[in-house]
Amino acid sequence: MTEQRLNGRTALIVGGGTGIGRAIALLFAQHGARVVVAGRRMEPLQQVVKEIESGGGTAVAVTGNVASMDDARTMVDFAVAQYGTVDTLVNSAGVISRTEKVEDTTDDEWAWQVDINLKGVFHTTKHCLPFMMNNKKGAILNIGSICASVGIPGYATYSATKGGILAYTRVIALQYAAHGIRANIISPGMVHTPMSYVDRPNFDEVVDDVVTSAYPIQRLCLPEDIAYAALFLVSDESSYITGHNLVVDGGFSIK
Repeated sequence: MTEQRLNGRTALIVGGGTGIGRAIALLFAQHGARVVVAGRRMEPLQQVVKEIESGGGTAVAVTGNVASMDDARTMVDFAVAQYGTVDTLVNSAGVISRTEKVEDTTDDEWAWQVDINLKGVFHTTKHCLPFMMNNKKGAILNIGSICASVGIPGYATYSATKGGILAYTRVIALQYAAHGIRANIISPGMVHTPMSYVDRPNFDEVVDDVVTSAYPIQRLCLPEDIAYAALFLVSDESSYITGHNLVVDGGFSIK
């Protein structure tokens, strides 16, 4: 029987329909959380809800685009209407685009990534904080990237958004610690998710070479690896940890 490490919690998982967010939603539900999965497309969200319910868990889905302040408010309000509050927020929604040369980056490409990756974190956090402050407790977890601290050519815009999330997380952690709210960030390396194929259509063909040459732990990171790190950072087991950047990259950044 699985230990209920999140029993009684209400967790809003933004970007919960696929990839890392999906893995986090499934694991949190296994540990007793009431899960609200949010994203832009209902179909994958409903599939996650169905999988959670089939395992005896509790979950609902809500659609919206975190780039919109109104949509983010709707997500949070929906979670509160369903379960009374939100005490755990995971920001896992993200987009990525590779541009070989910075001078070729368009305003639209920059804005698209900033709006979802960075502004979206601001929007959801803004609307969850009042409920967490009222409860005098809360856990905020943002999914960042090693791109925030390791320069990777071709990903200037993406790296800027993830660097912004890292800085934002630390400020939230410091500013709201007195309210019983913790904020942390996980910075993964390459993770095997649908996003892996966005700018690498031949991902399956090159992944073995990439892992062998770049990652001391000789395997690709799976969404479940990030989910277990997330479980620790929102659980009471990490009650004295806030403002921390947990790097989960198989040793890539220490080479």
